[in-house]
Amino acid sequence: MKFSYKEHKEILLFLLLPIIILVFRFDDIRGSFFLNTIEFIETDGQINKSDISHGSKPRFRFDIIYQYKVNGKSYESNRIGFGFKGSDKKQNVDLIINRYPIGKKVAVYFDKSNPSFSVLEPERNSKFGFIFLSVLYLMGVGLVIYALVKSRYNKPFKQDK
Repeated sequence: MKFSYKEHKEILLFLLLPIIILVFRFDDIRGSFFLNTIEFIETDGQINKSDISHGSKPRFRFDIIYQYKVNGKSYESNRIGFGFKGSDKKQNVDLIINRYPIGKKVAVYFDKSNPSFSVLEPERNSKFGFIFLSVLYLMGVGLVIYALVKSRYNKPFKQDK
């Protein structure tokens, strides 16, 4: 039996989805599950922007930008923690915004090997969200495999006359 890529393009896209997510969310996944692979150094920084933006998912996003210096070079970042970008409840985002008002001096934790990568709260992560999505994905893979196997063995046999 020959495999047709055109016939199974949705399945292939579904199977490639984790690779796509890994590429775009690598730092969030790394910080949520492999925090010990990052050697953080603390430095001083300052909040330059602290606002709420609106999106579709999550509905309310915090928009916080901070600046810090490493070896005389200035850097800017918007990463508070790993994975968490906002909430559908405005009061949850307000708590973050109120914690980081414009002009506030903050402790910034940057990666020793990559000073442009920084975070304000290295312990804040979305482990539960990533685990939940991983379980859903694995269940979906199981269903796809089941459907493929079932469709392959449930085809009617051709009878010779």
